Amino acid sequence: MKQLFALFILIGLANSQTADLYKRPFHGEPKFDIDVLHYDINLKINDHEKSFYGKTSVEFLIKRSSVDTVRFDTETFRVTGVYDDTSSLSYYQQNGSLIIKPLSPLYKDEKRTYTIHYQSDGKVADPSDYNMGGVRVLGLGFFDESEDNPALVQTHSFPEGARHWFPSNDHPADKATSSIITTVRSDWKVLANGVLKSKTTNWKKLSNGMRIRTEGSGDSTTYNWELNLPNSTYLYVMVAGPFEVIQDYHGDIPMSYWVYPKDKKHAKHSFHRTPEIMRFFEDEYGVPYPWPKMDQITIPGIGGGAESTTATILGEKTIHDAKAEKDFPSHWLVAHEAAHQWWGDYITMQNWHHAWLNESFATYGEYLYSSFLYGEEEGKINLWKKKQSYLNEYRNRYSRPMMHPYWEYPNQNFDSHIYPRGAAVLHMLRQIVGDNKFKEFQEVFLTKYAFGNPNTNDLIDVVNEVSEKDLTWFFKQWVLSAGHPQLNIASKWKDDVLTLNVNQTQIGRKTPTKYFLPAKVAFYYKNEVIVDEILIDRKRSIHRFEMKKEPLFVRFDPDNDLLIEVDQQLSLNALLSKVKRDNVIGRMEAATELSKFLDDPKTVRTLKRIAVHDRSWFARNAALKSIGSEMSSKEFLIAYIREKHSQPRRTIISKMSAFHSEDALKLIRKYLNRDDSYIVQAEMIKQLGNIGDKSDISKIETLKKEWSPRKIIQQSATKSLLKLKDN
Repeated sequence: MKQLFALFILIGLANSQTADLYKRPFHGEPKFDIDVLHYDINLKINDHEKSFYGKTSVEFLIKRSSVDTVRFDTETFRVTGVYDDTSSLSYYQQNGSLIIKPLSPLYKDEKRTYTIHYQSDGKVADPSDYNMGGVRVLGLGFFDESEDNPALVQTHSFPEGARHWFPSNDHPADKATSSIITTVRSDWKVLANGVLKSKTTNWKKLSNGMRIRTEGSGDSTTYNWELNLPNSTYLYVMVAGPFEVIQDYHGDIPMSYWVYPKDKKHAKHSFHRTPEIMRFFEDEYGVPYPWPKMDQITIPGIGGGAESTTATILGEKTIHDAKAEKDFPSHWLVAHEAAHQWWGDYITMQNWHHAWLNESFATYGEYLYSSFLYGEEEGKINLWKKKQSYLNEYRNRYSRPMMHPYWEYPNQNFDSHIYPRGAAVLHMLRQIVGDNKFKEFQEVFLTKYAFGNPNTNDLIDVVNEVSEKDLTWFFKQWVLSAGHPQLNIASKWKDDVLTLNVNQTQIGRKTPTKYFLPAKVAFYYKNEVIVDEILIDRKRSIHRFEMKKEPLFVRFDPDNDLLIEVDQQLSLNALLSKVKRDNVIGRMEAATELSKFLDDPKTVRTLKRIAVHDRSWFARNAALKSIGSEMSSKEFLIAYIREKHSQPRRTIISKMSAFHSEDALKLIRKYLNRDDSYIVQAEMIKQLGNIGDKSDISKIETLKKEWSPRKIIQQSATKSLLKLKDN
């Protein structure tokens, strides 16, 4: 699951939010009266009424010694009858539950099948009532035709949406096989979990006994999808609409990409890497793709995706043209949701507070594939950005353990503490055990708990077993505790000895007073780099290194493997060396820090050189932000013409407009239609609103009518037009 929510919460609320985390209800491991074995879901969709009729047969096994009532989760829809074979059963609906009275008590290991009839009466669930305000549908919802999407119907089952479209034991720990039979208008197609077993055209019988295929509102088609492997209810899906289907394969596994008709010409840009991604994860996890097929379908109403088993749903904004590929690629989202087919679907968390088993591995999968696709430097940038996402939540919202059994709503477990932080934690674990052992433990864990519901302790046991080490300390620090190491680092060279002082300064509830932290330290000299390993196991630690000359600078964690915050004051000369010699993250950090030393000519010369010539766009972009006020119009123009990456070009337009508005205006007017990046064009339009005049209005109005990813051109144009027309 990769939901993209914009959360703007005042920093001042951080303490109260932290306290609230521990006031939420505590959850232990689930205990059920029944174990559902199979759902036979039969739906008739009345899209013209925005309602549906349902009949679901639930086969289940009794788990307790005896039960007098059987309970299913049901919300929003109205139950009209319950049957055991041909017998009608007594029932009532109350507080989100359907309570059924068997004809006689049921005993342990007995199997029963109850058939439940129900209808929606046109009612839909309001996601905000269930702390799901970031999505437009919970359960089964209808979308009218718009400029962005055709009319369609979709389900959204995460995290407890299944109960809004079929009666169920709606919990991830109760997996069941399924058939989803859906009748819709004949010009629609239906996608659901599993394999399409049949597609039937419904004929209308005339009064003279003849049968004809009907046209118009009476015409319908029934699709029967079956998944004969156990699957959690939050992963159930049904989508129906006028989709175009593009066929592909991963070996013998059929794959399809379902898109709106208008998007078919661009679908390849979103999905063409899917077979490569599947091969990559099979190699990484050591387990072949475990399902009979793999479909992906675009829908409105979500910003990211949801890993419905064998039928991933993706927000429609993932579709983009060739020009948008550089700024709005989809491969990271496809990789995240594909990784879930193993981590989340094949094995599924035992309860919601173990959700890091799903999301941390899927988010780490994004990083792994990014490194594979683009190389090590881009991988470091990807992981750095993930750490910043977590740190933003840590600083501005709250801090909590990754496995935290205090929650009121399941989706409170799905935050930056388990997505990006979890990815960073898994990366540290990989450095400790090594690539081979890390891949081996993934294979062993996935195989041992295939189609099951492991918890955090189960994973710890497998890691210890495979690594042949007791790494429980690692999980206590990083998964069962909150926070991260905050280190104050100082170094001093004297009498051929360099002394490194490392003080841990982190505080906070559930945060370790001191971390056990294996780390590396690099010493940079003019013509060499020496790397040493140290172990930090105290609140305050001192490390001494014999060396004949003082290094240019000392780099703690030189590969940026650790999830840490470092406070280390470097001299100007050290920063000038660092910005040239360090890895991509270190060069970016040094370029940012050098903004404090712009009164020194060496700093200005160095940053100008980095801004144009550094091998990574990431460092160039940081240098441009730091040195922008010192660059001439000519230097900006040269930098713009040379720059191949869109992010630094956007910075050039922003900074040049701020410090050289007249020349920036000339550049923008000349290159606005020629730049090959939507985000640069959007920045140009934005700056026209700030520094342009009414002569720019007609050009902006023309661009406003053109398509752009996430409507960034339209949004920028709208704001600029308001400014120009007011002026």
